[in-house]
Formats: sequence, C-alpha cells, structure tokens
Amino acid sequence: MILLTGASGVIGRELVGRLPQARLLVARHRTRPESDLPQIAIDIRAPKLGLDAADYAALCDQIDTIVHCAAITDMSGQVPELSATNISGVQHVVDLAEAANARLHFVSTAYCSEAYGPAAPVASEYVASKRAAEGRVRDSKTDWTIIRPSIIAGHSETGEIASHQGFHMFIATVLKGRLPILPLAGDTQCDFVPVDWVAEAIADVVAAPDWGRTYWLTAGDAALTIGQMMQVGTPPAEAFGRDLSGIELIPPQRVKDEILPQLRPRSAERLRRLINLSEVMSRARPFPSDLQTVSVSRLEAAFLANVEGWVRDQV
Repeated sequence: MILLTGASGVIGRELVGRLPQARLLVARHRTRPESDLPQIAIDIRAPKLGLDAADYAALCDQIDTIVHCAAITDMSGQVPELSATNISGVQHVVDLAEAANARLHFVSTAYCSEAYGPAAPVASEYVASKRAAEGRVRDSKTDWTIIRPSIIAGHSETGEIASHQGFHMFIATVLKGRLPILPLAGDTQCDFVPVDWVAEAIADVVAAPDWGRTYWLTAGDAALTIGQMMQVGTPPAEAFGRDLSGIELIPPQRVKDEILPQLRPRSAERLRRLINLSEVMSRARPFPSDLQTVSVSRLEAAFLANVEGWVRDQV
C-alpha cells in the first residue's frame, strides 16, 4: 500500500486521484480529505504518528511506500508549529519508513537549494525547515526520492487550487490595489508551476522512481519575469477595473531602505510579507528542471488562467 500524507493540501488534493487507487491509504490530519479511499488518522508531529503500539505495527505491516506531502508552506516562517511539522514531522515519517521497510518520496521545495538559492542571503524559517527535513531524508536508512517543486500556482487551465498561496498574495496585492509598488525588479524571474503539472510529475515519479534522486519540478529557464506576468495579466486586470500601468516595480532592498519606514503599521506588515517572499524568489540563476513540457507559452497561459480564476473567486 501507498500511504499519502497531506491529501487535503494543495498538492495532495490534486495528487490523490493520480495514484493507484487500489493501493492507496490516505492519512487524515486536521482536515478530512475529500476521498472515499481508506483513511487513517495520524499526527505527524507526534512520535509514531500519535498511534498506539498495535495500530503503528499494523500500519507498518500494511505499507510499502510513503508519499509525504504534508507540510506548513508559509514562506514568512511566522508559524509556531513550523518546526514540529516540517522537521520533527518529517523525522517521524522517516522513522515509519524505516520501521515498515517502506520507500519514501518526500515533497520539499526548490527554494531550499543552496546551489540555486536566493541571490542574497535570506533568513527564512520555512526554507530552513525544508532544508533540514531534506537532511533527515538523505540520512535515512530507506530508499528515497526528494521532489522539489517551485512556487505552486493553481490549475493550469482553471486556476483552481485547494488554498491560496504566496503566489496569490501577489495577484491580490496587484488587483486589489493594496500597494502602489511591488518589491521586485521587472526582470526578476518568478519560477512557478501549476499544481496539476506538479501532481502529474509526482505520480510519474512514484510509478517509476529513480531512488536517491532529487527531482526538480520547476519552470527553469522558461520561468516568466515579473514584467512578462504584468503584461499577461493586464487584460483581466482591466476587466477587474485595475490599471497596472501605475504600479512601480522596485528592488526589495530599496523598498526596505526607503519606503517601508514611511508606512503605517498595517501597510508596512503587508509589504514586509511581500518583501520576504520576493527575497526568497529572487535567485542568482534559474533552477534546473525535470519537467519536459514546460515552456514560456504554456506558463503564460497558466498564469492567465490563475489571474482569471482569482478574479472569478472575488465575484
């Protein structure tokens, strides 16, 4: 059996229908997954997943593969349970894999890479937690893959997503006119991938894994720049009543030095969250990518679908 964690989350919700249904066991956390598949209630923050000895032993006997998607994905890092979920939780899943003699697919993030990380040093607790978690997986005694998606966008055709992410915070900031600036240069690449592309690629990895490999589910060289995204988003923005020509794109450091100190607390906090995200996004060089069909035109179409989907959600 395959144990899937995080089935009610952004990636897991899209992935659950793509894995072998007859072999799938869905882990239930705080939110019950919308699935008729067999489910088991666990707490990844607790040793032995919060199960008693008998239930833990039964789970170990039942599974041969784990796909671990459950995580807190707040790039601001301002979540009290971040370490308990993203580091200790991964260790508990690793312990399960070793006890069950099961193989492990760990869904991480491309942004925790030091080789392809931010152009300037960034203190992000989320990124640090994912980096630490990858270390736990690599040091484990089981077969593993690490899967590194970049920023997750909504479905490539509909824009639908289980919950809005930091990607959608930029869309909302621009289209709602909350701030007249964005803390990004126009030529900054925003590496995002639609959630359906990510789910399809993960399912392919599970079906034919290359154990010990790190998979990059990213846009890579094809990643759109902020300028391209503003251009693609102009028509739906105008239909929403928003003129994008008045938005100024300014590098994050200049925003921190010149603009942030002048703002009222509420606006300053909103802008600070955007700065945190933009500093993680701004990289010295593009990520590698294992997605074979990614292209600028497909990314532009997916971004347009996401903007239009966000606008529909506001009606």
